[in-house]
Amino acid sequence: MTWVKPRALRGGDLVGVCAPAGPVDRDRLARGVAELESLGFRVRVPDGVGERLRFTAGSAERRLGELHALVSDAEVAGIVCARGGAGSGALLGRLDPGLVAAHPKVFVGYSDATFLHLWMHARGLVTFHGPMAARELADGSYDRDSFLRAVTGEGAPYVSEVDDLIPLRPGAGKGRLLGGCLSILAAAAGTPWALGRHEEPALLFIEDVDEPPYRIDRMLVQLRESGAFDGAAGIVFGDMKGCAPPMLADYALEDVILDALAGLDVPIALGLSSGHAAGPAVTLPLGVRARLTVGAETRLEILEAAVS
Repeated sequence: MTWVKPRALRGGDLVGVCAPAGPVDRDRLARGVAELESLGFRVRVPDGVGERLRFTAGSAERRLGELHALVSDAEVAGIVCARGGAGSGALLGRLDPGLVAAHPKVFVGYSDATFLHLWMHARGLVTFHGPMAARELADGSYDRDSFLRAVTGEGAPYVSEVDDLIPLRPGAGKGRLLGGCLSILAAAAGTPWALGRHEEPALLFIEDVDEPPYRIDRMLVQLRESGAFDGAAGIVFGDMKGCAPPMLADYALEDVILDALAGLDVPIALGLSSGHAAGPAVTLPLGVRARLTVGAETRLEILEAAVS
């Protein structure tokens, strides 16, 4: 498969905000818009972003139309999700693949937006696991440097610091960086857009928040049995905030991960702050080549620019 990189964002470009999942807090969204503007971008917020229908930002038809409109608008250079939550999965069977392929754009989000990343990756489109307008951009809890480097292509691609990652299994691997939120990756198993057997080696990034260890084990086993790890060259986990066992438990989250992935002869590391992060959230380009080294030094390195 040939991977397509979106055009790099430049100062003055118009960035659209979409709400493909949960309802959006207007005050937080306004702060996130102000932050994007402080980075040098113009921002468009479609009229329907503030709608609410049960646990989503309006009907699936509204959310789909909003995303299609932002994709097709030649003036919009990039799209940032407002927030996660739930609801993106309902859009996948209705998205227009020809429209999206004809207008490759910077697309940023995480959590429930993992569904949209998977759909785009199945079509060879590079995307960005990064901060959302009514979340990290609103409260400044994102890594500004990695975000700008990823979406503008200015400066060297992201490399984790020496002490960022906890080594779980030694080794080195190189491949295309794919993945996202664990619960969404598991929910997508068995669907046409599932994280599946890889045509080329893949480095997998997996993160989540507030999932008890038994559910982490269950979802990793589900992904493993569905073939998601076939052809993987390495696995790096996020902070996994709120996923540790109780303080008095006689095991650690690291034990749960290693047991679920026993027999996979690939390097494994833990603690990359992206998505549901304990520290400033790093922006990871997905669909580009990367290298994971676990040993005396443990690092994730992005090996190429994610934009053209």
